Amino acid sequence: MGIRQFNWYGSVTMDKIADSNVDAREELLSPAEHNDDKNDDEGGRSSSIEMEDDDNSSDNDDDDDLGDMRRNMEADKTFWNFIFMAMLFSANHGCTVACLGLATSRFGVSIGAWQSGILFLTYTFSAILGATYVVKSMGGRDALILGMTLYCAYVGCFMVATLNVSIETPAAIIGAFIGGVGGGFLWTAQGAYFTKTAEVHAMQKPRQHLGDSTSLFAGIFAFIYLAEEVILRSLSTALLSYGIQWGAVFGTYTSVAIVSTLGMFWIRNYNDNNDAITIREEGVGVGQDQTEQDSFISPIDRYSVILHKATATLRLLRQDAKMKYMIGLNAVFGFASAFLTSYVNGEVVRVALQDEESKYVGILTALVSAVAAICSLLFGVLSQRVGKGPVLVLGAIAFFSEAFLFIMVPNISKQWGWELLVVVYVLHGIGRSTFEGALRAIFGDYFAYEKEGAFGNIILQNGFASTIGYFLTFLLTCSAGANNNHNKYCVEYKDGSYHNVLIFELIVALTAIFAILGYWKASILFQREQQQQQSSQLEVDDGHTELLENETGVVT
Repeated sequence: MGIRQFNWYGSVTMDKIADSNVDAREELLSPAEHNDDKNDDEGGRSSSIEMEDDDNSSDNDDDDDLGDMRRNMEADKTFWNFIFMAMLFSANHGCTVACLGLATSRFGVSIGAWQSGILFLTYTFSAILGATYVVKSMGGRDALILGMTLYCAYVGCFMVATLNVSIETPAAIIGAFIGGVGGGFLWTAQGAYFTKTAEVHAMQKPRQHLGDSTSLFAGIFAFIYLAEEVILRSLSTALLSYGIQWGAVFGTYTSVAIVSTLGMFWIRNYNDNNDAITIREEGVGVGQDQTEQDSFISPIDRYSVILHKATATLRLLRQDAKMKYMIGLNAVFGFASAFLTSYVNGEVVRVALQDEESKYVGILTALVSAVAAICSLLFGVLSQRVGKGPVLVLGAIAFFSEAFLFIMVPNISKQWGWELLVVVYVLHGIGRSTFEGALRAIFGDYFAYEKEGAFGNIILQNGFASTIGYFLTFLLTCSAGANNNHNKYCVEYKDGSYHNVLIFELIVALTAIFAILGYWKASILFQREQQQQQSSQLEVDDGHTELLENETGVVT
């Protein structure tokens, strides 16, 4: 038996011979000698096993190190693929928002405000009704390419309208309609691609949790997104300072948008949705694709899922009282953004800085993005100490102050200059940072059971408020004439029309107040829900305890 253990690879014949020799030797040994020999034999077998274990352990360590190296290499590829995607996406989107900020200053209020209103209206309906189906049907990468292609049409319309003034209005309106549809696809696809990339990275990276990959990619994307937005918003000011005409400026934006879209064909396509629709519902997996379960769902079930997703936003708005009270926070950002983009960019900067060529609009709007980026980091730390609520209130106060400054200092031709304008753009940057960060986090907490519907409401409420705000820019008119001199709030626009800006300013200020009060009410409802859940859990725990005591015969 001992030789078989040492030479387990030996033949059966040799094993039998060895066994017979061992048996003969055992008969000649005394009991003490037999025990000593047995111990020696067991010791030899133990040493052999330890040697084999050491060899196997060494081989396994080498295999693990080689496997980890390969997985790290794959994770690095996924990481740099995401960086490339973020750079291309941010370049395309940066050109879009740069042109949006210049709409009223270049096209005038009558065309620019109409264009921006249509852009946000189609964006809202696209994101709520059709984006989910498009992304699930095409996949994240291809839906990103589609959305960015449609954004190129929006940016290109500025170049076409500038170079050919005779078709300025139809070019601006058609471009806004196409761009709005693309915007709805783009952000939904970005979320899908972001999530899938983080999942793949977490699986590839040894000992990496999904939350770590998500946090890593979120921080990187936010930095690239805001950095490129600052650069591209400032680009118009830089090019104009060198004597380049607006046609070439918008041509540059169009070229950057097109090149960034073409570059998306080189990022990885995960092909998750080519053959099956992926359903992520509560109770169906945790962070894993259910492709195997959903590969052969019927068309009726497929469209039922799409309908459910499309109506989740309105269903949540109707059924959850907290959502109604959160409308003010989304609305104030929409109204304030429309006020800044249409009135301040289009008229105040032109009059206060005598900037007929809109040279300074780019650098001022870039200031908003820069302040938002810095405040996002600061408010992230502050939220951990004082909570998200005070940060949201601070954002609403910033939007209120932005409008209140114009109410208190209405004469833009004599009382306004660089100092007050910088204050206004900084205030808007502070408010925007709370909308991008703390507000979305609050929505995730308050409506955790229906996150798609919750974030759909952000798009719905902010989109409609922005649309209304852009339309109010040219609908709130006032009568011109000699009696107009005493009305400080009846402002003459670039196109010669007169508009009552006081109503718009009051809408922004009052909405900010309602936003604070609404959040206070929603937070009370959320606290009550939490208390009810804790009470219900305690009742369940008490019931289980009483049941166990009864079963064991313990009398309470």
